Amino acid sequence: MKYFFFILSACLLCACGESFLDTRPSVRQRVPESLADYIALLDNTGTMSVSSHALGMIGGDELYLTEPSYNTFPTGVNYNYQKRAYTWEKQIFEGGETYKLDWNDGYKRILWANLVLDGIGSLSLSAGDKAIAEQAKGMALFHRAWNYYNLAQLFCPVYEQSAASTSVGLPLRLEPDLTIRIGRSNLDETYRQIIADLEAAKDVLPIETVTIFRPNKAAALALLSRIYLQMGNYQQANEYADQCLALSNELLDYNTVDVNMPLSFTPLAAGNPEVLFLATLSGQMTGYLRILTTPFILVDIDLYHSYEVGDIRREAYFLESSDGNFGYKGSYDATSYSYFTGMATDEVYLTKAECAVRLGDIPTALAAVNNLRKHRFLPDTFVAWDIQDADELLDSILAERRRELVFRGTRWEDLRRLNKEPRYAKTLTRVVGDRTFTLEPGSSRYIWPIPLEAIQVGGYEQNER
Repeated sequence: MKYFFFILSACLLCACGESFLDTRPSVRQRVPESLADYIALLDNTGTMSVSSHALGMIGGDELYLTEPSYNTFPTGVNYNYQKRAYTWEKQIFEGGETYKLDWNDGYKRILWANLVLDGIGSLSLSAGDKAIAEQAKGMALFHRAWNYYNLAQLFCPVYEQSAASTSVGLPLRLEPDLTIRIGRSNLDETYRQIIADLEAAKDVLPIETVTIFRPNKAAALALLSRIYLQMGNYQQANEYADQCLALSNELLDYNTVDVNMPLSFTPLAAGNPEVLFLATLSGQMTGYLRILTTPFILVDIDLYHSYEVGDIRREAYFLESSDGNFGYKGSYDATSYSYFTGMATDEVYLTKAECAVRLGDIPTALAAVNNLRKHRFLPDTFVAWDIQDADELLDSILAERRRELVFRGTRWEDLRRLNKEPRYAKTLTRVVGDRTFTLEPGSSRYIWPIPLEAIQVGGYEQNER
């Protein structure tokens, strides 16, 4: 009865219109009751491999809409919030939204992870199944941490150690019983929980998995490295980057791919050695996150021109239209628009490079960033950096990070953390006709509002905008 209530409540709160196990006919219409059922739940890629990055990508500085696209964007409750998010309005949601909401879908995945953790713990397992169950627990812990981290980048203040204990965090649901009323934690508690889950996960996740939709040990280490980078703990971020690269350090040489065929080089492609964990922003975005599809968005022109001659990424990622604008083609195919938002080794090299220069180790920073860049340039145009000034090198590494991780979901969190440093603080600007919209560094509008139904049902404190 407890799990039946969970299933019913999860569907209602997530406003998803999907059956509980909609892509797993073998367990549809019944409560998971075996180890295989719980693993099948985690392997439901239609739910567990989708990430909460929509608002951040809409609000970031990688894209823009022309005035005609903005004015002709579809109307209706499920489209209005996307348009409001594009201009960082104070009120985003009006109530009644159901399409691919970061908060709702993120908590749905967290609840599924909690169901797995709770359910597996109550199983009577054979000796042979115990090792498999431990790995399944590791997967569930990773998913819970992954979703809490991504939600924190959208709905919580940027992490500041001195203010973390007094800043608002997320409601931390750690079990599948929705009858328990839980308020919002503080930000320190939120990050501690995320890190605790990943520390436990990395000790039981396998080094290799049967599919890149399942997180492995390196993926957990990579995510820990990303989290500590966001927190400004460069020593810890550096150590976890090293541990990750010790397990998986291969990079894809863009000289070996057909840049005219997006699926031949995108991280979505089978066999890409960089991918540690495959997650996407959303599938079927034409009907959901319409604002992020190619008929509407264009690539920021300054971003496009930041790619040097000989940089294969410029041709691989972007396509020039007849009017001289540029669209993005590098991380989705023409039918599903599934932006890659998972974990990959290229990001870990960039984290390694940034942390090394911040810690005063210029040779190591240069080795890491040059190793990545030589896999992205035509051989006769690649010139290794030999920048010895720490500030100049950090500037270059951060610019390289923006070029490499374009449309991966990381730019929003990078803007948030870098805004803490006056040297890198950036005011975002959007112009629509005669109207100009700005997002100032440190603005409360870097923290998105929680959907109204979640506030009403959960009784949560709404974010100040």
